Formats: sequence, structure tokens, C-alpha cells
Amino acid sequence: MAKRILSVPEKFRKFVDNLQIDNESVINRRFKAIAQKVNLEFRNIRYDYGNAYFIGSYGRGTATKGTGIFNVMVVLPPQHFKRFDTYKGNGQFSLLEELKEKLLEIYPETIMKKDEKGEVVIPFPDGLIFEVIPAFVDSKGNYLYPNIAGEGSWNEFNPIKEINTINELNYKYGGKVKHLARMMRAWKQANNVALPGMLLDNMVMNFMEEWEGRERSYLFYGIMILAFFEYLAGKRDDQEHWYARGSNRELPRTGLFGDMANDAYKKTVEVMKYEEEGDYVRADACWKQIFGVYFPA
Repeated sequence: MAKRILSVPEKFRKFVDNLQIDNESVINRRFKAIAQKVNLEFRNIRYDYGNAYFIGSYGRGTATKGTGIFNVMVVLPPQHFKRFDTYKGNGQFSLLEELKEKLLEIYPETIMKKDEKGEVVIPFPDGLIFEVIPAFVDSKGNYLYPNIAGEGSWNEFNPIKEINTINELNYKYGGKVKHLARMMRAWKQANNVALPGMLLDNMVMNFMEEWEGRERSYLFYGIMILAFFEYLAGKRDDQEHWYARGSNRELPRTGLFGDMANDAYKKTVEVMKYEEEGDYVRADACWKQIFGVYFPA
């Protein structure tokens, strides 16, 4: 039998570490430059990077190493909402055009996505992409962002409530919510699973509230993985959407994932058997089949 190098808990501890984003200084520097420029142009405030938020997986703290797309919400003052809401023609399109022109002054690669939602996109030479979404706070404390389809309209969302919700649950359960979400992203990416990131995070939060071992440590991460795959495999294929914790927005299904989760469950049962038998070469090979290159071997 091969000599054990890492125990199962040590493997998961190292796996979680391997998934950490390692270029945060670059990401944060670009975020601050965007926020400062928007505050200068729309608020006449210099050297300030408030009123801007990372949203999406990076904002929720569930993004993994290799993530290339970062969503940034910049909140604009209400007087600009009045200006674009009463604009003759598509005010939402004009808002995005104006934001693009401002950001072009610091990032000449800036473009505007002209799909239904509409975003200002900055593709950097190193492959990172920042998607900048302008928003306004409404009377309910939610955020309105531009929809450029047709004559233009405003869509409502609240990513900040979603971020606060996952942060609270992650704190409550000792960091396991984000650990599990990142590990499941690795599985999703390694196996091309049709499971949107926000829906995956939502599944993880729902699971953690139900799982009996939610108070346990790294010693039980193998069991946690097994239980989550079983939980995911048990979701009905005919369920078309779920609702996001924190904001209650609809999260649609984009494809079937139950069979792939069931395959991963069976593979995890197999790999845990190899670990118990001391067949660490096969165990490591199976772990990598499940989770991809960042799982330690």
C-alpha cells in the first residue's frame, strides 16, 4: 500500500487553501480605481472609493482561484436617476454610455455589453474582466439597475442582502458555508455541471441549515461532501426555480444536475472506501476526478 502523506481532514484543509484567490491585490486595486473615478464623475468626490461593492461570487466570498469575471455595483446619487429616468428615449442605454465614456478615461479597453441587462465591461490584458453595473437605491432599500431592452426600464435586486445573509450563516457555522461553496464550485468546474453560482450558494446555505453535522470540524469534511452530494442529487428534476436567501429573487434552473451529483456521491463513497483501506493512490486519483486540479495529492 502507498504511504499516506495527508489524512483526509488535512487534504480538505489544504484543498480549501488551494482554492483561495491569489491575486486579490490586483483585483482590489482595479476596484478602487473604478470606484474613485465614478465618485469623481457622478458625485464630485475625489480619492474616495465608497458607494461601490463587489457583488456576485467574489462579493459573497465563494469565488475560487482562477475566477476571471468580477461584478462591481456602483451606486449613483438620486439626482442622476431623475436625469436618466426622464430622458427622451432610452435613458438606461444613455446611462451606460455615459458610464462607459467616463471609465474609458482610465481604462481604454472599456466596452458596453448591449444585451438585455446591459453592463459596462472592462477586459484587462491579463484576462480578468470587470463588469460594472450602475445602480440607484429605491424607496424600499433595494437597488435599481438599467435594462436597455426596448425603450429601457429598471430592474430591482438586492445583492447586498444576499451577501449579508451568506456572511451571517458562514459565521454561524464556523466558515463551513463558504468552504463548501468553494469546493462545490471546483466540482462544478471540473465536471461542467449546469448549476449557476448563486443557485449553488443557495443550495449550500439551505443544506447547512439542515445538516446534522453543521457544528463539526475538518474531521468531518469528507462526510459533509458526501451528504451534500446526496442532498443535491435528491432535488427534483422538474423544479424550475428556487428563491435566493436574503433577497427572495428567483433563481432559475439552467440545466439538469441531479444525475451528476448522484455520480459524485457514488464516487465519494468509493474514494472514502479507498481511504479506509489505505489505498491512497486510488483515493487521490478519485478525489481529483471529483474536484479537479486543486485537490491535493
